[in-house]
Amino acid sequence: MINLEDKRAFITWLVETITLKEKEAYWILNYLLNHDALLNRVVFVEQADKTPRGLVIADTKTSQDGLVLFKETHPFTDAQQIFHEIRMNYKDALYIEIYFENREFNQLYQTVIEDNPFLSAFDLISTEMFHRIEEDFKQKQSEKEEEYLLTKINDAIDSNNQQEFIYWSDEYQKRKNKSDG
Repeated sequence: MINLEDKRAFITWLVETITLKEKEAYWILNYLLNHDALLNRVVFVEQADKTPRGLVIADTKTSQDGLVLFKETHPFTDAQQIFHEIRMNYKDALYIEIYFENREFNQLYQTVIEDNPFLSAFDLISTEMFHRIEEDFKQKQSEKEEEYLLTKINDAIDSNNQQEFIYWSDEYQKRKNKSDG
């Protein structure tokens, strides 16, 4: 759990340094700064939209919406409604995702960011990366299967077993024809 002072330092820096898309985002961040009970419930994560109660705030340099609250994946963009929901449900955890330029290199951001407990390992991998991994796995599996068949053929030759040689050679040829076709 991230301590209150680190959260406060990050939010203060954010409010003083970053130009956010929505002025209401400043109001909400300042409200959090002034209410320790709420700030204690704040968890900075990535993919806040995948949490039961996630707030996304963006700067003017990103393509993200400026202020969105996700409540059980349903988006709310009305700032007054968002503020009211935060204020009324102060006992519930609030997962906040902040989009700003070069956030991955910002030391204050890195100090407060936590793992999103609602994500699986697969959520963190892009679809393109997943397909690349899957293709690599298939390629390695294919290489291992071919290696196994060649070993069986060599073993049959070494033991002078013509029947096994023919069997494993046929299996190898079927596999080659299947992969070529």
